[in-house]
Amino acid sequence: MPTPIRFGLLLIAAVAQREAAAQSRPAPDLASHPVGAWGIDLTDRDSSIKPGDDFYRSQNGAWLARTELGPTRSFAAYWADLRRLAPRRLGAIVKAIAENPRRSAGGPEAKAAGFYRSFMDQQSVEARGLTPLDSGLQAVRGARTPARLASLMGAAAGPGTEVRVSGPRSAHAPFFLTIGQDQQNPGRYAVALDQGGLGLPGPEYYSDPKLADIKTAYQSYVTRLLHLIGWPDAETRGSEVVTFETRIASVTRPNSAADRVTVGELARLAPGFDWQAFFGGAGLDRVSHLDLDRIAVPSIARIVAETPLEVLQARQAFALVDGAAPNLDSATVAAEFDFRYRMFNNQSAVLPPREQRALATLEASIGEILGALYVKTYFSAAAKARTFEMIKLLTQALDARLTSLEWMSPATRAKARAKLATMRLNIGYPDRLPDFHGLVIRDDDLYGNVTRATALAWRRQVARLSRPFDRSEWVFTPQSVNYSYTPSTNTLEIPSATLEPPFFDLAADPAVNYGAIGALIGSMMVAAFDDQGRHYDAAGRRHEWWTAQESSAFEARLSALAGQYSAVEPLPGLHVNGPLVANEAFDDLGGMVIALDAYHLALNGRPAPVLDGFTGDQRVFLGRAQMWRAKMQPIFIRNQVAMGQNAQPFLRVNGPLRNIDAWYEAFNVAPGDGMFLAPKDRVRVW
Repeated sequence: MPTPIRFGLLLIAAVAQREAAAQSRPAPDLASHPVGAWGIDLTDRDSSIKPGDDFYRSQNGAWLARTELGPTRSFAAYWADLRRLAPRRLGAIVKAIAENPRRSAGGPEAKAAGFYRSFMDQQSVEARGLTPLDSGLQAVRGARTPARLASLMGAAAGPGTEVRVSGPRSAHAPFFLTIGQDQQNPGRYAVALDQGGLGLPGPEYYSDPKLADIKTAYQSYVTRLLHLIGWPDAETRGSEVVTFETRIASVTRPNSAADRVTVGELARLAPGFDWQAFFGGAGLDRVSHLDLDRIAVPSIARIVAETPLEVLQARQAFALVDGAAPNLDSATVAAEFDFRYRMFNNQSAVLPPREQRALATLEASIGEILGALYVKTYFSAAAKARTFEMIKLLTQALDARLTSLEWMSPATRAKARAKLATMRLNIGYPDRLPDFHGLVIRDDDLYGNVTRATALAWRRQVARLSRPFDRSEWVFTPQSVNYSYTPSTNTLEIPSATLEPPFFDLAADPAVNYGAIGALIGSMMVAAFDDQGRHYDAAGRRHEWWTAQESSAFEARLSALAGQYSAVEPLPGLHVNGPLVANEAFDDLGGMVIALDAYHLALNGRPAPVLDGFTGDQRVFLGRAQMWRAKMQPIFIRNQVAMGQNAQPFLRVNGPLRNIDAWYEAFNVAPGDGMFLAPKDRVRVW
């Protein structure tokens, strides 16, 4: 199975990417914007709300009251502003290169320019219509044997997986192929075969009555695309495709464990499906062993074997056009946008301008080239240096906490400290960017550019199987606004574009930065010891290095956090799924605790100054509240809760703070206040 990665700001990532593209400012303002005189916008505050009643609203209430989302915005947030800034900057760079042939005479810049021109040539794209899909659809129609169809599924799961701007990548085939770090031998790469085949974000969308409207809309969408490509009996086949996916959803399991098997063992475990043809289609003819979900994959293989060939053909035809839809003619683009974006976010949303959609496709296809252009123009060396200074103190603070952690034995504490000491810190951008040599880009072939870029990316993945694992690889491109921790490499990553306000502001008071980017980095550090990270040691090997007693003590604390969060209703009658967000809650709590410790270390024994009446500790907590300032449409909240990837922004603030004694002291929170928890009920992990 793919290595778990703790993402800090997932927020329905594909949706947020589309939202960022849809919400551009009229003026091409490419400068970052410091927030307030010393880093906090005091006009956002609502002084009528006591910090102890609702800390998040006490800082952000005035902003929430005056912010109108309108028909085209599913959410507004500081980090959304930042996520729009990087694309605006890149758009200006790429457009300038594309319009000036002398600036793009050769090399990676020429590929970016040509790719951009191919998207912007709308007349050519409209004239071609759906003809770019002709050869692919002809292959699906001609797949009259299970073996041939299995080969096409393998191609869809590997080199033929079109780059998506929205929607789940695993929808292209019933099985999901990845090539990543070998969990049994972290110094090598391995192939993983996982469950796939769902065009909706998760299995709950096929069975939960509360989400029935989305499933109904999905069936209409499948039928609509089948009509567009002239597929016979589109209405019937659309219904059958959704019934097929519903069966797959019924056997799909979250967080499945993986076992190492040979291809021969796979054929015995999951008979009735031509695995040799599947791997051949994926370009993995020589693969001898792989990591497998022993329960879900055989169950899905059985469902595929029991499904009539004509239904499987219709499903592959739909997957082909669905994956390519954002890069085809306007009718197909509109169909995809109506469902993939409007259904999940805002029915009144309008399609973003073409130049913004062009950049999104380039980002997905040749993001590393754009990253090099971004860093060259906008990366701040001073921000990188200051971030490393903060990380040094955050590491010192967490090490001190680990040294005295009362529920860990001395032996385990020593191993935990060693893991922290060897954590790799990727800040800004990678030292080496991938080579796109051999990628053919044509000004008049948008679909071909996308598919060739995807095929090249897959070939690079396959080639890694013959090489040692490269620990210098990054999860994100430099222009991404996100952050992560990968337990199998023990690596924390902060891309360049994240080191901007409100996450980080060189001009802000240090306390605010510690409450914002400091707490974010801290949360990724403690992710090394959460319910995913704790199963990996300092070298990235997966094994249990905690004692049973320590695991029990940890799980009791995690369960208590889950209980606190499950009691919260983001919308009336809609409860947070506490167990799903408990790991994130653990990380948020730990990150906030060590960020405050690190700020105290940064003072170096000096008293913290008081600014506009706020103490140093208060400003740390204000930095946290301001960074998560956001307002969301109810439909957006509903889908975020259903997916369970992140807690709502207000809970990213109020959730951890009510468990931190220093917050009570900083704001004189007392019994009777809305957020008050008795000391015995506060979760104390660190």
